[in-house]
Amino acid sequence: MQIRIQVKGLPGASRLRRLALDKLSSVLAHFSQAIEEASILLDDINGPDRGGADKLCRVVLRMKDSTIVIVEELGADIAKTISRAVDRLHQNLSRQMSKLLTINRTGVIQ
Repeated sequence: MQIRIQVKGLPGASRLRRLALDKLSSVLAHFSQAIEEASILLDDINGPDRGGADKLCRVVLRMKDSTIVIVEELGADIAKTISRAVDRLHQNLSRQMSKLLTINRTGVIQ
């Protein structure tokens, strides 16, 4: 599985890449058999001179079955925004995988 991380307009890009990779890798390890590619965009939408909830973390997964999963979070603190996005991604993937397991076990789509 390939993971791409892009940082735009945020200071400490290498530190943010490591943080995002660490958090995302732990989640994706559980679902690696179903994921083909992952990308993360970390962006300061309004630029460095303006505050507020303008830090974006967008995670896009391309699954092996051609499904695309997108999770976006906005916040004032990019580290917290990354954590929230990865947590939501984990919940989303857990829900999707449990549905697949239910279908496979019963043979009936619910």
